[in-house]
Order: sequence, then C-alpha cells, then structure tokens
Amino acid sequence: MPDSPDILASTETLRSHLSFLPQHACDRILSRLQHAIHYEPVIGIMGKTGAGKSSLCNALFQQPVCLTSDLMACTREPQRLVLTVGVRSMTLIDLPGVGETPEKDETYFSLYQQLLAELDLIIWVLRADDRARATDIATHRALLNAGADPSRFLLVLSQADRVPPVPDGDEWQALPDTEQCLSLAVISSLVAGQLPSSFPIIAVSAHTGYNLSALVELMVHALPAQASSAVYRQLKSEHKSAESDSSVRQRFGEMAGSAFDSVIDPNSLPSGWRALLLQLREKLVQLATGLWDKLFGIGRASCRERV
Repeated sequence: MPDSPDILASTETLRSHLSFLPQHACDRILSRLQHAIHYEPVIGIMGKTGAGKSSLCNALFQQPVCLTSDLMACTREPQRLVLTVGVRSMTLIDLPGVGETPEKDETYFSLYQQLLAELDLIIWVLRADDRARATDIATHRALLNAGADPSRFLLVLSQADRVPPVPDGDEWQALPDTEQCLSLAVISSLVAGQLPSSFPIIAVSAHTGYNLSALVELMVHALPAQASSAVYRQLKSEHKSAESDSSVRQRFGEMAGSAFDSVIDPNSLPSGWRALLLQLREKLVQLATGLWDKLFGIGRASCRERV
C-alpha cells in the first residue's frame, strides 16, 4: 500500500531537518525511521482454554478479531488476523488454549516454540478466579527454558469482575469493591511468583472495561519501541488516556534519537561540532514526536484473516 500524503510530507520534513548532514548519513537515519514507521508488529495471545483471550482481544481492538463463546473452547487453530487502520497494519495471533488434553497441549507447545521468534509481545491471559494454574506455569517455564525472553511476556488476569466475593445482586459492577481488590492483590502476588515477567501483573475485565486503559498504557511500554505506535493505532479510543498518548509519542521520538545515534557519534567530534549535532538530535526527537499524528494518523479500520 502506498504511503499517504501525510506520511510523505512528514518524511520530507524529517529529511529537510537532516539536510545539514552528509547525504549518506541522512539517508541511513531516514531508512531506520522508515523501518519503524512501516513496521508491522505481531502479538501472540496465549493462555488456557476459557481464560477469555478472545473476549479480551475484542475489548481492546477496534474490530472484532475472533469468535467468542463462554460455553466452549472456540480457538482450536492459530488464527492470524491482520488488523489495519489507514496504512498501518499488525498481526494478531490468537493461539489455541492449553489445558484441554495432554496430547493437544504437547502439539500446542510445539507450535508456541515455532512462533517465539516472530512475536513482539506475548499477552498471557489467566482467569483471575481460576486457581488451577499448573498447566500455565509448566508451559511458561518450558517456554523460558526454550529461550523466550521474559520481557516479551505481559501477564493479564482476566474476568476480574468474577473474583469472589461478588456483591449480591450486582454481579457485573464496573469496578471491584474493596474485598475484591484485596483478593486481586493477593492473586496478582501469587501469579507474579509463579510466572516470572518483567512487567507487573494487571487484572482486567473485558466485560466491564475495568483497568483496560491501564493495560493499554502497560502495552505501550512492554512492546518494542518500533512496534508500540502501530499497535496503539489499532486500539479502541475509549481505552486510551492522556498518559498513554504521551508515552507512545515519546517512545517514537526516542526511537528517532536512537536512529540518529546509530549513524552519528557526536562524542567522537570536536566540542563545537558535538554541541551542534546534539542540538540537531534533540530537535529531531521533538520533530518526530510532533509528527506522530500525521505518521500514524487515524484511518479506516479493517480486519482480515491471513491464511
């Protein structure tokens, strides 16, 4: 898909800012930025059957991405769903849930191993009211032993609204009460000890929307820098906040600075040149941050399954 006029104009603005540099240096910096601008992230959704993976995906993303059923395990095969907003795309892999039978679990684990290198982030979904986590723990440990990076795991406790004690007559209240919050804190602490991750455990409810904004902000920080902007564009606006808006733009600006650093080393130059190049770098970061909306602007959302 060709670049939009906004992307072309923004790229020329960045090029103009770097015109002070030698042509080859400017081209290399822009090439690294172009890679980030057009990067198509891949997120895997993992967890035991019935954990609510599909419901969570549907709550987070702008388009329905998979079937949902409270009565049966609906995700039997890995579904590759390409989500697109404007010219920005990402792939969501909704993986079959472990915990059905030992034979299927072995097949699924082999599949998980094959996909590890491809995934920018693994969102591992566990039901908050389910104490039977032996299968999740064993699979998680095996993936780590197979070389999975702990910083790629984001552990989510789903169905937080169902954690007892559920208030009488108000099963689907939007926010957990004090006793439920205490229960969720205890469960989160237990899970953090059982399934190591680089990020805090977060409890959410896809049904009520509880804590989904906090999950979005955590996703921005958990994703690799080159993936966060493209994923953020796919998410529903009601789960975004001023903090997450600022964070995703800042991360893109920092990535522009890293692109500059990969080509130019001001510290190797005389002090006068060093000061000038550091100013150029700082302005590049500010410019990239300010151009985020034009580069990743709102467009029409669509979803298609990749065969």
